[in-house]
Amino acid sequence: MSNVLTDEARYKAGKSQMGTFLSNQYLMWRIVSVKSIRKIILTADEFYTDILPEEITQDEDVVNNEIRNGWLYEAMAQSEQAIEDLFSLLKNSTDIAYFAKNVVNYRATEVKNYIWNFKYDDIKYFMEQFKLPFFDLDDAEAWGEHQDVFEEYKKSVLLMQDYLKRLIQYHKHYYLDYCQYKHGMAVALKPFGKAHTAEEKRENLLEGALMTFDNYSIGKRMKNGTPPLLAFTLTPEVQPFLRSLHDEQNLLHYTTHLINVDEVVKITEMAYTLESVVWENLLKRSNITDEDTIHEWAFPLENYRRHIVIGFPVE
Repeated sequence: MSNVLTDEARYKAGKSQMGTFLSNQYLMWRIVSVKSIRKIILTADEFYTDILPEEITQDEDVVNNEIRNGWLYEAMAQSEQAIEDLFSLLKNSTDIAYFAKNVVNYRATEVKNYIWNFKYDDIKYFMEQFKLPFFDLDDAEAWGEHQDVFEEYKKSVLLMQDYLKRLIQYHKHYYLDYCQYKHGMAVALKPFGKAHTAEEKRENLLEGALMTFDNYSIGKRMKNGTPPLLAFTLTPEVQPFLRSLHDEQNLLHYTTHLINVDEVVKITEMAYTLESVVWENLLKRSNITDEDTIHEWAFPLENYRRHIVIGFPVE
């Protein structure tokens, strides 16, 4: 005879599985990854000496060009995934009883739409999404003698708003680059087919441009936001049929986006800052009891390794 899965039993099972899942995670991985990439780029000549000696020549500097461009894409992809990590958890972890069902596997398109439609300019909305108490930031008097707590609350909420805005804008900006790199490597690691010598080494190895191939029409890409600025290589075989090839989505074109690895690191840190707070509050929410008189919730600080905890009377 099988046991009956009651609502209470399902919740306890969900809480247990959430704990198992989290205990096996290393939430800092995205930060470690992009910081590792930054160091590899800056020390690439030494790093690849014994790994790819045949790629280090005076005639063609593959290490600081093609390989470096690959790392720029990988760093960008890690930061995009860090943003998706945050929003997928935020969207899918609302019901602890169904944690495994909703969090472990999800539809990426639904999370992408959730990110792009997220109302970061509406404080009440995003505080509800984070399951955190909302108070009017212009009503300091309501906090009475706890003005110091109010200032910390206000500072943290505004930090959340700033981070959310920057994360969403970043996700939209590099989304096509991320998808094309992730699916089929439709990206230019050797832009315009041009080789570079060691004498042409860039001054700032952490800055570059992502050159991403595409074939979709302008109209189709506009559905995903800002219309792209297209560029293409005109050859005698292509030029006469430019319009026709474009209309049948058979025209190879590309976009370019500037990127800076230091910015990538900062974005990844922002995503981790908010994700770690979501996790902390999930654990706190799972331990709430009817006897509680105060509920404590975690709020982010600029230092991504720390957070602040504020207690609110239940009533």
